[in-house]
Amino acid sequence: MINENHRNLIENRILAFGTANKTGKPNVIAIGFCKVIDNDKILITDNFFNKTKVNLLENPQVSISAWSEDGNEGYQFIGNAQYLTEGKYKDKVDNDPDNEGMTPKAAVLVTVNEIWDLAEPRLISKN
Repeated sequence: MINENHRNLIENRILAFGTANKTGKPNVIAIGFCKVIDNDKILITDNFFNKTKVNLLENPQVSISAWSEDGNEGYQFIGNAQYLTEGKYKDKVDNDPDNEGMTPKAAVLVTVNEIWDLAEPRLISKN
């Protein structure tokens, strides 16, 4: 599902991370602390979440968008998130060199269910 090209965009670009609260009010933030850890899993570090944390606890459905520097390539990853304050994924973000000097509050594990091509709008993968 998540291929090497997707991985490069996710791990090397600033991304848009969309959540919504229990009533559906949306929130989008920019994130940069992400790793692909499996072919359908993205691990995000919560260093600064506010409304995003509240939304994740109320509604696990999320959207992540990544695009190339020239804008000619982009993807939307839709899935369900878990907000984890302990365990192996929290340990992983605590020990990630990209988080050096930060104190991660939690790990967010996103299981991707759909991938959309944003340059040529179409569903390209679905679990």
